[in-house]
Amino acid sequence: MTEQRSLWEYVEAGQSKEEALRQVAEDKTRRETIKKLRSSGHWLTLLRVARTIPQPFTLNDISVAVWKSCPEFFGMKGYPYPDNHKVHYILYGDRGLIAKGMVLRVSQGLFRLPENLDWEALLKSSRQGDALTE
Repeated sequence: MTEQRSLWEYVEAGQSKEEALRQVAEDKTRRETIKKLRSSGHWLTLLRVARTIPQPFTLNDISVAVWKSCPEFFGMKGYPYPDNHKVHYILYGDRGLIAKGMVLRVSQGLFRLPENLDWEALLKSSRQGDALTE
């Protein structure tokens, strides 16, 4: 993710105070949503499901697969369809699964799991994270 901008940077960019405040609020909401997604443990669900689908896979492949596995989280609100955005947030960014090396980007729009992924360590770290949030 990019560095957080101040209100003055929005105003200097030619936005009115109201536009700048609205943009700051939207950016804050977006950051909080991403933070919730990353801390939820759904990243582990994504990795587990990714092991069961043919490698390499596309964003659509993994979105549909995790949606079938966990439709209440990976579905679009109000619609019986998968939400690519939730999967995208888990995969990309400075702290996403791609940046951490847990998912490899083969080419644009094509991914695979690394052959040497340590599943025991992932499960252990997930359990420790659950214990910290209780």
